[in-house]
Amino acid sequence: MYPSDYGYAVGGNVRETCLGKSMYKYNSDSCNTNDWLNPSSNMWTMTPSPHSSIANYVFGVDSAGYVIGYGYAYNAYGVQPVVYLSSSVKIIDGNGEKGTPFIAQ
Repeated sequence: MYPSDYGYAVGGNVRETCLGKSMYKYNSDSCNTNDWLNPSSNMWTMTPSPHSSIANYVFGVDSAGYVIGYGYAYNAYGVQPVVYLSSSVKIIDGNGEKGTPFIAQ
């Protein structure tokens, strides 16, 4: 995922507040706890760090909900797959839980 995927995944009654925040402050105002991509452990994003002199630095999200500016890509952090759907795709069944996954058409 990209950092923006994490940012836009926030929901609930805090969505508007959180979308107006810098992503490194997502651990406040319940932004991280209302974000369905909030990790339980550190994870990487697909965005390289702007430090062009250090090719193995990438952005990540830590377990507290902070978007971390950069870290060494060789650290053993997880990843979160993300798919992008066409607006013509509709959910026809399921609620997204383990026993009743979404069924898209």
